[in-house]
Amino acid sequence: MSNTVHSGIEAVVFDAVGTLIYPRPSVAEAYCRALRLFCGVEVDHDDVARAVRSALQARTSADLSTNEAAEREFWAGLIRELAGNAVGFDACFDHLFAHFANPANWRCFPDTTEAISCLHSAGLRIAIASNFDLRLNDVCNGLPGLAEIEHRVISSVVGWRKPAPEFFDAVCSQLNLPASQILFVGDDVVNDVQGALKAGMQSAWITRNDSDPVTPQGATAIRLLTELPGLQIGQ
Repeated sequence: MSNTVHSGIEAVVFDAVGTLIYPRPSVAEAYCRALRLFCGVEVDHDDVARAVRSALQARTSADLSTNEAAEREFWAGLIRELAGNAVGFDACFDHLFAHFANPANWRCFPDTTEAISCLHSAGLRIAIASNFDLRLNDVCNGLPGLAEIEHRVISSVVGWRKPAPEFFDAVCSQLNLPASQILFVGDDVVNDVQGALKAGMQSAWITRNDSDPVTPQGATAIRLLTELPGLQIGQ
């Protein structure tokens, strides 16, 4: 482990969506198709993308407690907003909820498997910690490279969403490690980076699509997950 990350780090914890995996088709594409098929509603792709992004951002400043029922209601509310009073909402919701539980509709980023393999070979423990629900288990179990990761911290299970301190406490508890020995890797500045830093963890911010990122103080910016093994965190 001498050339990997930092001698004080014992585990690398990854956010899931946007960090390790991405949906294919995209969320907006899947919503547009389902709304057309089940509700007879034509919705602009960009409008859907903005609605999803806005709804997720709003949750960061709302009550951060959660459970399986709350997660279902969040996504149902988003579909209601897009579908209006159209008939077919229930079928549309059921279809989309199942769609995003199917690993066939997700892909790992090209750097995911290599990065995890290198970190694991270096003796580091690996975990996934996500603002998702139990569907994440189905997704991970169906994706090569992720199925073997036994430590998964899911917000609907622990009862709190990032960036709540309780979420990061759950990460430490599951790994049985102090926060100072954990490197948290994610794509969201507020939920992943700032949340982890406030919890006392080290943090790496993955910025694949940002040509000139302004890195939060205390964090390390990376373009690819494969940069992780060579980092000197905290040096």
